[in-house]
Amino acid sequence: MIKENMEDNYNNLKERVFNSLSKTDLDEIRNILSSINEPTLVSGVGGSGVVSNYLAKVLSIKNDIVCEPITPRDVLYRNLKGFKNIIACSYKGNNYGVRTSFNNNLNKYLFSKNKLDGVTNINYNVEDEENSFISLAATIIPMTIALLYYCNDLSIVEDILQTVPQYSIRINNLNELFIGYESTPNDLIKPQEINFFLEDVYKIIPFFPVTLGDSKVYEILGGYETSSATHFLESTMTEAGLFIPVVHDKYDYCHGRSNLNFEYSNNLIFFDNETQLDKYYQEILPEQYKNIISIKKKFDDNIINDYYLTYISMMLCKELAKSLDKDLSLIKYSPLVKKLYRYEGEM
Repeated sequence: MIKENMEDNYNNLKERVFNSLSKTDLDEIRNILSSINEPTLVSGVGGSGVVSNYLAKVLSIKNDIVCEPITPRDVLYRNLKGFKNIIACSYKGNNYGVRTSFNNNLNKYLFSKNKLDGVTNINYNVEDEENSFISLAATIIPMTIALLYYCNDLSIVEDILQTVPQYSIRINNLNELFIGYESTPNDLIKPQEINFFLEDVYKIIPFFPVTLGDSKVYEILGGYETSSATHFLESTMTEAGLFIPVVHDKYDYCHGRSNLNFEYSNNLIFFDNETQLDKYYQEILPEQYKNIISIKKKFDDNIINDYYLTYISMMLCKELAKSLDKDLSLIKYSPLVKKLYRYEGEM
């Protein structure tokens, strides 16, 4: 097997998505998903945890049902009586988490590139296999299929996957970085346009090969509407050993959670959904954090926007990895990783 590096997998991402879509029976998947009309659980871990989170939101709104994301282990402890179905999200479809998810009397569905006997298969085709420690195509392909079930508009997928993030910083606050602008607002300038204090900017902006400073902690401020992107950031930062992520719900943050930064002076990733609370945070947080990365929403529809934000979060993780001289596809990992990954005992 050829070892692909991070640049290979990012460069091939869009092509892999559209190759999969062209060879997948999207009508069959649409028919299966539209038939799910009772309370449903959607399970997944790792990159598939991002998928399960997103699919649960799509089904909740599109099918107008109670639908919750869940981890396979939680299935063993939850009261399942109120639910009729369970969908296991798994790229390969044959791991212990899938078997654990199906150890009950619920109607069983597998959302995977492979098929399993005895369940309803929601199957997508992947011929160009991704070889990477951090899942990119394995996450975004099933998310794309879920998005197309939701909106049935391929042009939205094309628009998002060809997005080149625009990085800008506010002139009067050099430690506030903005991502996702289609054009640069009047009070923002692009880092490459700065030359008279470029060395100082290099020390602040995390996308250059200079460390962020003392803090290795990234607080992530989001909510339900950004939960898939938040999940991807948290799991990628943890699994790749980039930084220590701490996730805050935006309103929960109002109730004492700001003390973490007060004590330790951390970095912040802020998902800007342009609410009144978001505007308030924009006023008061820049003076409190060492570095702020603000990711602006692009779409008014929260389901479409969370897909977009997940893709932008993938691009952000690439830049963060480059700044630390790491390769997300070839992470040097702890000996515990493989030992724990193969665990199949009682949970």
